[in-house]
Amino acid sequence: MNPPAIAIVLAAAVFSAALSPLAARAHDEHGRAPSSATSAETPAARSPNRLDEAVQRTYFTDTPLLTQDGRQVRFYTDLLQGKVVLISFFYTNCTDICPLLMHNLQEVQDRLGDRFGRDVFFVSISVDPEDDTPEEIGKFSRRYDAKAGWTFLTGKKEDIDRVVQKLGQYSPDFEDHSMLFLLGDVKNARWRKIKGDLPPETVTSLVIDLLERR
Repeated sequence: MNPPAIAIVLAAAVFSAALSPLAARAHDEHGRAPSSATSAETPAARSPNRLDEAVQRTYFTDTPLLTQDGRQVRFYTDLLQGKVVLISFFYTNCTDICPLLMHNLQEVQDRLGDRFGRDVFFVSISVDPEDDTPEEIGKFSRRYDAKAGWTFLTGKKEDIDRVVQKLGQYSPDFEDHSMLFLLGDVKNARWRKIKGDLPPETVTSLVIDLLERR
């Protein structure tokens, strides 16, 4: 697996061309020159579509998934809405890159201290949901000392595939899954792709930088 270099993607251009509908709106609004008309001649300024929660929910979907506790959650409303999130991908039988990614996340979790689970949340999605039951991902989460605020997800294969496709990280061969972390300030539609094998201190710095920009 040859991971791409870090790519910084702001506003609604989330992760890749997979978010082209939102990205197009963001591009149009970013490039539009301010109106010379006075406020009396124009309606009050409105937020860009990419910041609208209904638009975000429609894109990311409220696909039902299962956590490591066997609890059903809605992907956007329960896990993304209004939050700063770090999204990753794994499968429990992976012996190659997953242990490295998870150990990195574990260290980032610890470095964030009391900000973790309060200001920043982790979402790790199994790309092998047919084998990764809630029980299996529960064991996996405990292996990496996942604290409250770190959610591991599985579910029906078609539901997992839909969500991973929306995130622009789908591969038909789950063993060739993405080793990127997707860091997002969902409320403000700011996103970054981060190489998962970067040093944990670097990842932590990027997370804190995003928090400070809110």
